[in-house]
Amino acid sequence: MNLFNLLNHQPIDFFYLAIDEFFEIDLPKLFNFYSISPHKLNIQLKIKNSGHLLNHPETIKFINTIAEKSKHKIAIIPFKPSAKILKTCHKNHWLYLANPPHLNRLLEDKIKFTQICTENNFPVIKNIIKPFTQNNFAKAQEIFGKNIVCQTHFGWAGNSTHLLSDWNLAKNTIKPNTPTKFSPLLEGYTLLNNCCQTQSGLIQSPPALQFTGIKPLTTNPFTTVGRQWPAYISPQISQQIYNITINFSAYLKKINYLGFFGLDFFVNQDNVFLLECNPRLTASFSFYTQIEINNHLDPLFLFHLCQFLDLKHNPDLTSNQDRFFNTNLVGSELVLKNNTEVTIKRIQKFIAFSSDPNHLTIPALYLNELIS
Repeated sequence: MNLFNLLNHQPIDFFYLAIDEFFEIDLPKLFNFYSISPHKLNIQLKIKNSGHLLNHPETIKFINTIAEKSKHKIAIIPFKPSAKILKTCHKNHWLYLANPPHLNRLLEDKIKFTQICTENNFPVIKNIIKPFTQNNFAKAQEIFGKNIVCQTHFGWAGNSTHLLSDWNLAKNTIKPNTPTKFSPLLEGYTLLNNCCQTQSGLIQSPPALQFTGIKPLTTNPFTTVGRQWPAYISPQISQQIYNITINFSAYLKKINYLGFFGLDFFVNQDNVFLLECNPRLTASFSFYTQIEINNHLDPLFLFHLCQFLDLKHNPDLTSNQDRFFNTNLVGSELVLKNNTEVTIKRIQKFIAFSSDPNHLTIPALYLNELIS
């Protein structure tokens, strides 16, 4: 039984919270699945937040109307875990299909994540973690050179990461004494993978090439503006990513993390460094799910749902753990950001845009389609 059939036999209505239309997902083969967004419900939120979306009267009405007809249990799937969503689920006796919020908070913290990597011998770019002061900034420049990558605890789409070289400008970018990770600026490219930590083991996607800082799609050199499968990387780089992910999965098992997550990697020459973890559904999960469906695979997203349900039969991983090596998973996605790094336009094609990660080439046709 594939996962669509397995989940269709559960007396459950699944409600996924998509804070905007670019994170919506369409799963027509999952009969009792509903993607909820302000766009679909035609509502305005004072604060762009999944907790506020879930608690909006129109959302509650939508959920209850469907559940009253089906007599099914209600399951809520947040894009990102939050205490507010968890509280609402407990209050209404709804299933909460996500990790505890504190695990998300721990792993998304850029400073704590670096410390976790160091403690567990995961490869990271050389860094120092100090309060953001003129003295510490100068020390970092002495160690790493004039151009310093400075990263603070939390951010989205690269907005917590800054390339700084002059203190007079830097002091107006990050608040004084903010805990900061100082790193050198290296040449290379960024990769990602999507994964699911299941009760029976890990499933990981093939690496994807990440499109970062492409003008005119963004003005921030660290902002992600798309991704592509396959990445067209060497077997040596691919094997490093595979091994790092396996080792990171062992750490997740220790802290009782389950379900979907993504890792970002930086490749400098032949060395792979772990950059960050997205301990939740990722910005690429919706498009990647469609690529999996096109290739007749059970999506990682469905494995994610299964981890938080009391199922009589656990899904079999045997035929799914080799997808890391599947060369038929092909697709490219590009997004256009506004000046606050919010996505305002997107294109998705089931082809590869660039054949060389070291010399990124995006067809002018698709760039023009986005910015026109």
